[in-house]
Amino acid sequence: MVAQPSHAHSDAARLRRLVEAGILINAERSLEAVLQAVVDAARDVIGARYAALGVVDVTGTELSRFVTSGMSQEQADQIGPPPAGKGILGLLIADPRPLRLADLKAHPKAHGFPANHPPMASFLGVPIRGRKGVLGNLYLTDKEGASEFTEADEAVAVLLAASAAVAVDNAMLFEESQRLLHEVRSVQASRDRFFAMINHEVRNALTAVYGWSDLLLRKLGDHPPRAASEVFESAERALTLLNDMLDLSRLEADRLRPTVRATDARHLVQDAVASLEPIAAQRAVRLHTEGLGDEIACETDPQRVRQILINLLSNAVRHSPAEGTVRVVLRSDDRSLWFDVVDRGPGIAASEQSRIFEAFQRATSDERGTGLGLTLSRQLALLLGGDLRVLSEVGVGSTFTLEIPRSYRRA
Repeated sequence: MVAQPSHAHSDAARLRRLVEAGILINAERSLEAVLQAVVDAARDVIGARYAALGVVDVTGTELSRFVTSGMSQEQADQIGPPPAGKGILGLLIADPRPLRLADLKAHPKAHGFPANHPPMASFLGVPIRGRKGVLGNLYLTDKEGASEFTEADEAVAVLLAASAAVAVDNAMLFEESQRLLHEVRSVQASRDRFFAMINHEVRNALTAVYGWSDLLLRKLGDHPPRAASEVFESAERALTLLNDMLDLSRLEADRLRPTVRATDARHLVQDAVASLEPIAAQRAVRLHTEGLGDEIACETDPQRVRQILINLLSNAVRHSPAEGTVRVVLRSDDRSLWFDVVDRGPGIAASEQSRIFEAFQRATSDERGTGLGLTLSRQLALLLGGDLRVLSEVGVGSTFTLEIPRSYRRA
């Protein structure tokens, strides 16, 4: 058997170490750990006494980070601040191509070494190119067992830099994602504190205003002063908006869950209509129900269905002409329930119908959608496994249809 040349063994060992180094480098997640793994692997695989990696700053003209291998932390501290990327190190920043020097001190760009810096002679530098350009440079000095680095060393360094670029890109993305996650959590915590304050302080204040104004109206009889009525109505609207806002915040934070129980769909319509009767009478609008014959058993969240229906009825009454009629039609089959709220108001143009379900958006042909009611109603419908839709024609009126499953099933 003929023995293989020793350099074949050396090349095979180097290739194995290069593959192992790539695996090790890409296993790291933090940027500092990746940078240190790169320089340690480069020094080992290529065979250098010292190695370093400089990360370029956002301007692409200087180094923002500098990681070394081959010297202790005490030695690095004695040298002083890390280099900014001048002299030989700056050559690769200005012209990011591989650079090999037999003696870096002899190069005209050399600036010399600071005090306590170990002597260095041979030099090999290669750029690290990421997805968006040069991320930094890999530097090696003092080739072990030879006076200078070879073309093979350069080729290995280029391969290692390519592997390092992927790892550095991933580590930077990981760091950025962690930073953004921290910011999101901080914003969520601030939002939670804000809504907790609103829920406690503002709600208490509004409830007091609403309660006292309601008591005052009752004492003033059938014809109270306009100012007293406006205070009561404003407090009522503010409380409704506050409750809608808090419900929306809980929905967005995925903290609102349906409270499901068996009920009769007819009762949901009857309760909602009863709640709106006084306001409808005040505006001379009639409320008419259809489909409330036999029992319609269902399993859903009665409170949320009533909340949606009351909002739809409130809008319909507000936009109906005096002496007009708002119809509430209940339809069902074995699987679904449909609640139609039909008015003969000004109607909404087809091009504007989707906008009314967006928070604080409104259609130009109709004032519906100026608050959070319809936004919340659609989100609640989705929460219950259904949807809320509108069909409308300008000058004819609108039909809002709440569709929900007859038996709620948690996803």
